[in-house]
Amino acid sequence: MFSTSLLNMLLSVLTLSIYRFWGKTNVRRQLWGAVRAWGDPLEYTGTGKELFIGFLIVLFAIYLPLVGGFAWAQVMLVSGNPLGALLLSGLYLLTVMLVSVGLYRARRYQMSRTVWRGIRGGQTGSGWSYALRTLVVWIAVPLSLGWAWPWGEMWLANYRFNNTTFGDRHFKCDATASGLYGRFTLVWFSGLIFVVAAGILAVGAASLVEQGEMDETTAAVAFALVLVPLAVLTMALPSAWYRAGFYRNLAAGTEFEGSRFSVDIRAWGLIGLVAGNMLISLFSLGVLRPMASLRTFRYGCSVIGVEGEPDFAKVLRAEDTGPSTGEGLVAVLDGAGEF
Repeated sequence: MFSTSLLNMLLSVLTLSIYRFWGKTNVRRQLWGAVRAWGDPLEYTGTGKELFIGFLIVLFAIYLPLVGGFAWAQVMLVSGNPLGALLLSGLYLLTVMLVSVGLYRARRYQMSRTVWRGIRGGQTGSGWSYALRTLVVWIAVPLSLGWAWPWGEMWLANYRFNNTTFGDRHFKCDATASGLYGRFTLVWFSGLIFVVAAGILAVGAASLVEQGEMDETTAAVAFALVLVPLAVLTMALPSAWYRAGFYRNLAAGTEFEGSRFSVDIRAWGLIGLVAGNMLISLFSLGVLRPMASLRTFRYGCSVIGVEGEPDFAKVLRAEDTGPSTGEGLVAVLDGAGEF
């Protein structure tokens, strides 16, 4: 994986980043091939060409018209046209919705290019339906001062997993946010404590600068040195505890052909995984991100369990082969995705 990372970086530089689509494909093939289920490896069948074509389609059909729309809205605002603000708001909303659609379609593409024992995965459902659900959650969360988040997150996860397929059979997910609100209460109040504490520290630092007892640079460094460990104590630990509970609930509520899933996730394990991945990406300037992806894959494989073995003899190949191009919306509008 280390040699793959260096080769991808070199070829991406030489091709002005065009090779990244083929580099991403090579990384996925290695990651998928390293995963075994019931003794047989997964196979990734996507191609760099599919990713590149998807990127070009979205670039010219969606991204450039959006840029033109934003430029037009700015001209209207400068000229005093009241419709400019309305157009700008509509374009921002459309962009956010498109990112949600893109993430859903990206998952569909990856699932359709995942093959095990000759049978491919898949994803049904609608990207726009998922985007509308996401919009509902985004509206509900601030209106509820954040308390709708566990429900909303699980609602979206249920939609994704109930539309996940293997061959001609669907996964079933009935996971709920039950039991998560105790953990989320700690997260919510910890976040409140962090915000209040950060505000007090900021006021104190500004006061010292104003009184001439400390220069701005020293005050900024001191503020950061105090803020970072404070964030770890008040935000990272409670959030990791909540995430571990969320994943356990989600896995316990998911089944395939009568077999239930489980995950053995602990807060400290998640913190070590995320912190390690961040350090790898940071100190390698992003070059070794595939190594971070490999750590994530290995961790996932080590904590996932299945009660019993599904009757795979009943699973037939599905006719739907998935989208012909891949992940253009995400690549252009969001740029998300570690691999």
